Amino acid sequence: MANMKALVSHPSGDLKLEEVPVPELGNNRYAPHDVLCEVEYCGICGSDIHKWGADKTGVKTTSRSVVAGHEIVSVVKAVGKEVTTVKPGERVVHEIVTMYCGRCPACLEGRFNICNTLPPMEGRAHFVTGGGFATYTVWPEWQLHVLPDAISSKAAVLLEPVAGSVHTIVTRMGVKAGESVAILGPGARGILLAQVCKAIGAGPIIISGMDRDAAFRLAKAKELGADYIVNVEKEDLRKRVAELTRGIGVDVVLENTGSVGPIDESLDIVRKGGRVLWAGGGIRGGIVAPVDTYKVIVKELDIRGEISQIPYDWKTAIHLVATGRVRTEELVTHVYPLEEWYAGFEMAATRSEALRVAIKP
Repeated sequence: MANMKALVSHPSGDLKLEEVPVPELGNNRYAPHDVLCEVEYCGICGSDIHKWGADKTGVKTTSRSVVAGHEIVSVVKAVGKEVTTVKPGERVVHEIVTMYCGRCPACLEGRFNICNTLPPMEGRAHFVTGGGFATYTVWPEWQLHVLPDAISSKAAVLLEPVAGSVHTIVTRMGVKAGESVAILGPGARGILLAQVCKAIGAGPIIISGMDRDAAFRLAKAKELGADYIVNVEKEDLRKRVAELTRGIGVDVVLENTGSVGPIDESLDIVRKGGRVLWAGGGIRGGIVAPVDTYKVIVKELDIRGEISQIPYDWKTAIHLVATGRVRTEELVTHVYPLEEWYAGFEMAATRSEALRVAIKP
């Protein structure tokens, strides 16, 4: 059995570059619908950074040692005996929810991402069967999407977060053309959220950040879709939103920071009868924040969460990127070889000019 280098996540929370066996067709839980893929790129998600960081408070670790990484772009190398939807040589991107029961209330609604019978981590390949920080990975054919020629492999690194953004904006929040949206947090995901909102005709779109974000991230957000940017260390977000909405508040707030303060801000800047999504704390296992329920009650607010994606979100994401309505390649700001993974993680975790850092095995 051949070996390969891979970045392995351990139950202790440690990430280590190790020699592991190359996955084999027919010898995995997806057979005979298994597909062997050669990884071109794998993006470093915020959830990966939290596993790498010294402070692992609240971070969900794997119950087994497994190859990490889930923002995967690859080329099909070989296919299992009953595979019919992809063939060798095709470029593909990988849906991350690969295990679900198919029988519970959520699955019967097509919401495989929240299968009632599996904990979230047990439904995602990069926690169970292995992800993309390696030369090869194996995936079920039903969770692969063939890339059109209009999307470069580098641009495709961010298709998983674009699909997540579609899930947030369209599937979960039902944002409509003409609705005002505030996005709290200007990282790669925040900028993608702004672009998807712009693509469906929502607006005005307001995105907030801090001093460290001003020179690059907030500027890029303005370039790619935000109508207004707010540096919360220079301006009062509540007052600025009130000015922009004539004191009414925005229709929709998308909290994407994972910090306590913006939870309260979201309740103040949304209009009565508006909608709020809290998602930023999910990658650390959630955050505990005090909530003034009076604001929720008297405003009759709808508050939702979100996690991962469903197949519709992926198809829509691919269409938006292929047609140029969402630009992703310029958000992949740095690429590192697998052997330099630590430097890549350090860049992603500490530098404001890094939006998405990718590993190229």
